Amino acid sequence: MEDTVIDWLLEETNPAVAYRTRSELLGEKADSEKAIQWTKNVLPDGWQDVNGLWSTYYYNAIAECGLTRADIEINKNKAIAPYKAEAFDYGCGDFMKLRALIKLGFIDELNNLGVMEKLKSPQLPDGGFLCLHRIAKMKYIPKSCIKCNNLALMFVSECKKQNIKTDIENDLLKYFWKHSLFYRSNDLSTLVLDGREGWRTIDTFYPFEVMRVGIQNIIEALCVLGYGNDERLNNAWDLLHSKKDDNGKYILNGTLSKSYLPKEKAGKPSKWVTFYALLAEKYAKRI
Repeated sequence: MEDTVIDWLLEETNPAVAYRTRSELLGEKADSEKAIQWTKNVLPDGWQDVNGLWSTYYYNAIAECGLTRADIEINKNKAIAPYKAEAFDYGCGDFMKLRALIKLGFIDELNNLGVMEKLKSPQLPDGGFLCLHRIAKMKYIPKSCIKCNNLALMFVSECKKQNIKTDIENDLLKYFWKHSLFYRSNDLSTLVLDGREGWRTIDTFYPFEVMRVGIQNIIEALCVLGYGNDERLNNAWDLLHSKKDDNGKYILNGTLSKSYLPKEKAGKPSKWVTFYALLAEKYAKRI
């Protein structure tokens, strides 16, 4: 069954998944040309001049396709402009873009701007983060935001992949363990992010965005950090495996109404979710 699923991921209907499957899952040398051309077609003209959230999404589109600044021309000054202006709010969008920039190959620029060494200072006592503009309005020390923390976890995971040390990892993990990953710390039977199926963190949502990260990405991040076989992940593994169909493919529970990557259909097998689920298994040394 696993070979059949891998063959499905390697189909050319999604060259980005095929490229990452060959290079990351199988550990083989892979030709990136089809993924590059496919990704260029995904990006709109003038994407580097876009500001705000969609700018972050376009950088993530390239990164999610497994490409770097060596594959697609990226204007360095535009990519790091917010950090040169110290316009970093330590919110979910900031960690989402930071992860993309790390994947794209901008670690030297981020280090030179002192971004990485400043990450610890806004970390809250519970181990997580909250937008600075919100903290500034408060007269007390608040709790952090799980939406932001999910993206911070993925950022820390990407740093781990590239042997980049951060000083926020340990306290951030304490936050997730205290919440059993998805639940209220004072009621471990109640989800922090609840709602309809497809929009919860225990669902397979993709592509991730500032408000939502799918369970497959949370588990993959924790596996990268070395916790794939930790008993505290048992419930999460069970939830993820419950999304698998009889053919070994993982079903997509939810997706963006307007996506920065070509959309897959909710309720149908997802190549992206399946790829990340298998990548998590690999990091956990289960396959």
